[in-house]
Amino acid sequence: MNTTQNKNAFDDSTLADGWLEIVMLHKNKIIILVSVILLAAGGSFYWLQKSRVDEQQASAALSKLIPAIEVASETGDTDNAKLVSNMQTIIKRWGYTPSGNKTRLYLATLWYNNGKTSEALALYEKVKSDNKDLQAAAIAGAAACHVQDKQFTKAATAYAKASETAENEALKAMYLNKAADSYVLDEQPAEAVKQLEKVIKSWPETSSAVVANRTLWRLEGAGVPIPQL
Repeated sequence: MNTTQNKNAFDDSTLADGWLEIVMLHKNKIIILVSVILLAAGGSFYWLQKSRVDEQQASAALSKLIPAIEVASETGDTDNAKLVSNMQTIIKRWGYTPSGNKTRLYLATLWYNNGKTSEALALYEKVKSDNKDLQAAAIAGAAACHVQDKQFTKAATAYAKASETAENEALKAMYLNKAADSYVLDEQPAEAVKQLEKVIKSWPETSSAVVANRTLWRLEGAGVPIPQL
């Protein structure tokens, strides 16, 4: 008789009985746990499906408004009540989607151009996008609102953040120049010089570097100490 096989069989049987006892003892908790896992998985699948459908609908709705948005931007006729209403509907229904956030950015810009800086700022600050350049544009829009409200330190800080957020190198340089301009308006020329130096050193061959150099020359002419680059 093979005692090893009998011992293994006995051990396996004992282990199985032990697991069965545990399962029976905690069956209610196990059923609840399994149900929660299944519900979570089902909920995640539903949310992914809903997000995809919502984005398709938001994108389709926004695409119909793009011509009117472009006309409003080009002509300065930014007080189009019907256009604004349609954009607000997209934001209300699908504001969390990429197209919903893009609509929020467009509407904020229309309001900014119409002099409604408070409304524009509130929308700019609500834009949440995985697209870093779009997110940077919203931060820069908020900075522009701060400039209009003569909150120049806030504007400079926001423009610097927009530069850090953007992926596009041209945008990074442009926003830093705007940060420098805001520091100049805030009578902080030394801080402005720091931003301008970054532009010239980081993007020396760009048009933004040319603009930065001109600003430095202007500051130097006003008596601001300018280091040799």
